[in-house]
Amino acid sequence: MAHEDAEPGTVRPGGRTARVRESVLRAAGDALAEHGFDGLDLADVARRAEVGKTTVYRRWSTPTGLIADLLHDMAEQSSPRTDTGSLAGDLRANARLVVTTLTDPRQGALFKSVIAAATCDPRTAEALHRFYAIRVTEWSGCVTDAVGRGELP
Repeated sequence: MAHEDAEPGTVRPGGRTARVRESVLRAAGDALAEHGFDGLDLADVARRAEVGKTTVYRRWSTPTGLIADLLHDMAEQSSPRTDTGSLAGDLRANARLVVTTLTDPRQGALFKSVIAAATCDPRTAEALHRFYAIRVTEWSGCVTDAVGRGELP
């Protein structure tokens, strides 16, 4: 099956291709956390991931293409929302998850870099918007559940 409409690097095939993608995305996240968006270099990412530069350039072509795929992967890998059985408990638990993520040395630096990149790059801004749309959709279940329990009108 052809994936001609997919963005480069976003198709999730199995086997070696999936391992390469995982390695490159991990390396890209590390590089972003260490050097920020301005310091993101595809050749450095390839070296860190122990793959050929041509692999990275062919599949992602630009740092923004790589960041877009990284954000897509982060949204898919994010921890599911917490369901404590009460709206207040759910909101507190999920807020703690956000605080833990943003204060983590790697994840916090990574998000700061991506947010900074999104302020000056439309493709990164779009990818960040998609990331948060996925998270908001998942977290809206806190309110839906609270309505179902009679906590909210």
